[in-house]
Amino acid sequence: MDLRRFSPSQRQIVEAGDGPLSVLAGPGSGKTTVLAGRIAYLVEQRGVPPAAILAITFTTAAAATLRQRLAGVLGDAAQDLTITTFHALGLRLIRQWSQELGFVNSAPAVFGREDARSLLREVAGEFGLEIAAEVPGRASDPWAVSLSRLSSAVDRHRLGSVKRSHGDNENGEFDEELLRPLADAYESLLRRRGAVDYPSMLTLPLQLFATEPRTLQLVQDAYRWVLADEFQDTSKTQYALLQKVVEPHHNLAVVGDPKQAVFGWLGADPSLLLEFPRQYPEARVFPLDQNHRSTGIVVALSNAIAAPLKGGRESWTDNAQGPRARLYAAADENDEARFVAAEIGGLLGTRQIEHAGEVGVLYRTNAQARAVALALRTAGLPFRVRADADLFGGPEVRDLVAYLRLAHCPSDGPALARVVNTPPRRLRAIERALRKRPVPAAELPVWAAKLGGAPARHRLEQFLALLQDLHDSTLGSSPVQALECVLLQTGYPEWLTAQKDRASRLRRTEEFRAVLAESPAPDLATWLTDMHLGQIDGHAPTGAGSTVLSTIHSAKGAEWPVVFVIGLEDGLLPHTRPGSPGASHQQEDEERRLAYVAFSRAQVLLYLVYCRSRQLATDGEVGRVEPRRPSRFMLSLPPELVERVNAGRAA
Repeated sequence: MDLRRFSPSQRQIVEAGDGPLSVLAGPGSGKTTVLAGRIAYLVEQRGVPPAAILAITFTTAAAATLRQRLAGVLGDAAQDLTITTFHALGLRLIRQWSQELGFVNSAPAVFGREDARSLLREVAGEFGLEIAAEVPGRASDPWAVSLSRLSSAVDRHRLGSVKRSHGDNENGEFDEELLRPLADAYESLLRRRGAVDYPSMLTLPLQLFATEPRTLQLVQDAYRWVLADEFQDTSKTQYALLQKVVEPHHNLAVVGDPKQAVFGWLGADPSLLLEFPRQYPEARVFPLDQNHRSTGIVVALSNAIAAPLKGGRESWTDNAQGPRARLYAAADENDEARFVAAEIGGLLGTRQIEHAGEVGVLYRTNAQARAVALALRTAGLPFRVRADADLFGGPEVRDLVAYLRLAHCPSDGPALARVVNTPPRRLRAIERALRKRPVPAAELPVWAAKLGGAPARHRLEQFLALLQDLHDSTLGSSPVQALECVLLQTGYPEWLTAQKDRASRLRRTEEFRAVLAESPAPDLATWLTDMHLGQIDGHAPTGAGSTVLSTIHSAKGAEWPVVFVIGLEDGLLPHTRPGSPGASHQQEDEERRLAYVAFSRAQVLLYLVYCRSRQLATDGEVGRVEPRRPSRFMLSLPPELVERVNAGRAA
């Protein structure tokens, strides 16, 4: 490894000795390069065995990028590194020591958000709680509770971050006296169903370490050097897991930027990064504040939008100043979308960009993508919507996901209920019973015999044998290889071919296959975890030359030469308004950090767009047009760095 390719500040981090390190890395500062360099240095120059290094990233895509870079430097030795996410690491520990955690018959299945909420609804009913109707326009009992808010409160309680209620009906309607027994009952039922959900991927490893000291020692001995990326988005529970692992040696390097902390709603606590030196007084703190990515204008605007925030450092760059940001006031969301499409077309026509893939369109909420997607389609411009859930909503894709879940874990109750009779196996009675109440796979044959006699039991045993074959043949397989096994062994494609709507359903199946083929996940288990966590891009790949439409949350870590930030209005970005019941200083700071992330994705040209009016769809009321005000965040921007533009002009 040639250390001369690092800047002096980067090289300090790469060559740092043992002990705790904190790296405050601003946008475009090359933190992935530094992480890869640090790991390669440990292996090549310090003689650290690759298997003794654990690197934690926020997403599987980031893990794949880091792994790819290290493979280019270390070659085959990179395969021995553990590069993973917190949840994937937790799930690995749970499955490795599943019997010690009480999962006797098999490794646990993973319940995604939908499965977990169905289970919570069941438990809530036992406590006499009525769940409110979540269909727009349908009235429910005024005493009914929101399932989504109840689920969030239970998760926070289980992760140890719940606050006592003080009558705040928005965030504190569930007090600890209710949540404690409710969470206990939920976890008990989850255990009886042989499953884990996302919070338990973090809490169960901590429980394992507390009750099985020998297991903790094995993990500590295995990982002597630990690095954690995007540390500003780490929760207290995740941090506790890291602290346990590094307890004997304190070889923990954390990298992050408190001004890019945008996952507070998932329990992330940016103060953990800022207070790291208090936890480890011997820690050395290294700033990485040179932006190698963006023009001087983009860096100045990003600094301006983040100036009121506490913590972190201003970025600087020696890149060219570049063009001023372009500000457009749209009449409404349709005018906003037409402007975006026209500007992209103009940039292409004047050869300022080579292809549409050099453009990212960022927004606060998924609903904002619809108008832009229609305008781009009308203009004939290629695009893809990041985290588009449409593909995963199709029944054939839901069936195939269920089969993949069963290939990974044949005892997955909800997945069994979905496909036990798809394609038809004359097990309709079993299917109906399973949908009402999933039962462990081991109990199914006896249950089937009671419902349908010996023939039903025989057919079910054949199905369970098929699932075991799938499990055995997909161990260690990539996601797309696992899908090929499912399609080959289940007869699902042949059944689809016989359906009246076969053309569209087969097309979506092929689109799903394309999504899996493009996945950075190294194996099926990782892909399923990402899918459950909402980290999968559900839009079929359309090539690198497509404009990306993305929420700002999903755009973290990405960059484009040209970025449009649309919906820069009070009520959208920031998502709360001054004086609104849900507004708080903490929430507004997180919204400002979102704006900072959005601005700093641009390399060369930044567009800022807002609407004077917007059609809303809230609380079942569709079509209401509301006047809008420009985002108050834009008051922070130096006017000399922004030019107002009109629609229809040449880009």
